[in-house]
Order: sequence, then structure tokens, then C-alpha cells
Amino acid sequence: MERNEFKDIIEFFAQNERQEVIQDKDILEEGLISQFKDFKYRFVDDGSRIKISQDLNQELLTSLFNNELSAIHIKKFVSEDVCNKLIENLKNNFSDTKWEDTDMFQGYGLPVNRMFGPTVDDSINYFKQVIPTIRNIRNICNGVSPVDKLRLELDELWINGCRIGTINPFNRKMLVGLTRLMTPKGLVGKATRVNGLIHIDTSLHTEKSEEGLFSSNIYVDSPNEGGELCIWNVTRSEKYSVEFDYLNKLLDSAFSKKYREEIQKILQNILPDPIIIKPEKGDLIILNSGRPHAVRGFEEGVRISMQTFISYNKDNVLQLFS
Repeated sequence: MERNEFKDIIEFFAQNERQEVIQDKDILEEGLISQFKDFKYRFVDDGSRIKISQDLNQELLTSLFNNELSAIHIKKFVSEDVCNKLIENLKNNFSDTKWEDTDMFQGYGLPVNRMFGPTVDDSINYFKQVIPTIRNIRNICNGVSPVDKLRLELDELWINGCRIGTINPFNRKMLVGLTRLMTPKGLVGKATRVNGLIHIDTSLHTEKSEEGLFSSNIYVDSPNEGGELCIWNVTRSEKYSVEFDYLNKLLDSAFSKKYREEIQKILQNILPDPIIIKPEKGDLIILNSGRPHAVRGFEEGVRISMQTFISYNKDNVLQLFS
């Protein structure tokens, strides 16, 4: 009976059986690094900045979606009491599984990449956990979770509204509010332990776009020192399309196990100085995930955040997913 409930997913995987592409990724990345040995171009800060506010409002969202701001920082979006309830109830349920070659534990909930496998059971398990995970977080918070609050406010403020996303081949509701965990023991590399893993979650941001992918993070806990969010304000320019193509390729290989340190050092050298945000417990930060960003390391404490992507299209409803 349960398998029948997921018949659409089973059929999708049967029809789209993965074809393994045999290629030596190390050779590709080694060649990419050699291209940058004589790379003299240094990318320029595009001048966009972060806006700090006590409340989320339509003007802030419009400026962010129009790429006039690189991020918005809402102070104390969630009360300390709610954060403490979440920490107390979830601390024994955090997954000890890490995203491979990153500094982040999966925490509580399954990430969206599980939706595409590699096995059909991975996809089924992703969708099976969506409603129970959302409701468990809500119950811990006695009725309204931090991500519920975000979704309600976005729906109230944005002209086209906001809803839980169904941006997938199955038109199924997706998880919102993946709770992610960082600890000192989970940090990787040398330079990256201090400066973080510079990466993007979608294609490099372009100046004039009527759609985009934004990442919201609600901070349930944050270390006293370290754990800052760094954002590099670069905007893809047609004038320097070749240089930006190289940058995009580097960022695509940001999590390379073999060449991670070299790639990260190159990125640190060719990007402008980052804007640095120190999140505190209860804060909300929404950024354009097509801008290079990273989380700095720390030596004590934990960093717990509830992450949700916001898919923006000028003429459509905002869709949330994790």
C-alpha cells in the first residue's frame, strides 16, 4: 500500500534511470586550477550592501529581489524562548551525517538533493519526512514555528503571496526549514576552517533578472566568537563574461575534496573583500544564493540554523523549499 502512495516517484526513477558518466573529475579540476595560475583579474565589489531591520517589510524584499541589496538581516525575528525550546528538543535528534566534503551536518530533516536519489528509496524517504518534520517543529514551538512565521509574513507582504514549494517533477509539497548544524569538529581543511567554504547555491547572480533563488536562515543558536556569514558582492557582467565563466567553474568545484584548499585560496585572492555579518540567536538573514558566500569557522559552541530556499519569479507566487 505504501509503495502505491509513491507510484509516481517509482515510475519516474524507472523511466529516468541514471546513466553513469565516466570522467576523471580530478583531471578536470586540475586543469581548472592551472587556468588560474596566470589569472590577473580581480573581481570588483558591485556596491550592494546589507540592510539591518527589526521587521521584515515589502520595501526590503523588493530591494533584495531587485538585487539592490545583497542580504537583509532581521534582528530577533524569533524569540530566545522559542530558540531554546528548539535546542532542548532537537539536540538529541540531530543527524551525525555530513554533506560530503563540507563543514555542515544535515541536522534535523532531509535535504532537497535527496529528492533526486541516487535511489528511489532516497526520494520516497525525502517526501515521507516532509509533513512529520514540519509538524514536529511546529509542536515544539507550541503552534507556530520560525519557518511558519517566515512563510506567513512573506505571504502577507508579497503581492503574489507565498507557499510551500512544489517545484519538483512530482508536484509534491517539499520540506521547509531544514535544521542544519555546525560544530568545530565538523570543520574541514585548513584555510577553510578559518575563512569558510566559498560557494554558491545556484548560478552566479546577474544584475537584471526577474527570477532568482534566495536563501533564508533563521539562527537558533550561534557561537559567541566566529561563525560569521561572509558575502562577496560580485555581479556577473557581460563585459567580463570570460572571467565570470571561469569564476563560475571554480565555484562549481568549491567542495572538491582533492583541490578544495587550492580552489578556496584562488577564490580568496580574486574576489573582493567580503561583507561580514555576525548572526545572533533568533536573527533572520535572507541572501541572494547566487552571490558567493561562506561561514567562518569557530573553536567553541555550535551554530544551528533553519534554512529555507525562496524561489522568486516576478510574476509568480514565492515558493519555499529545503
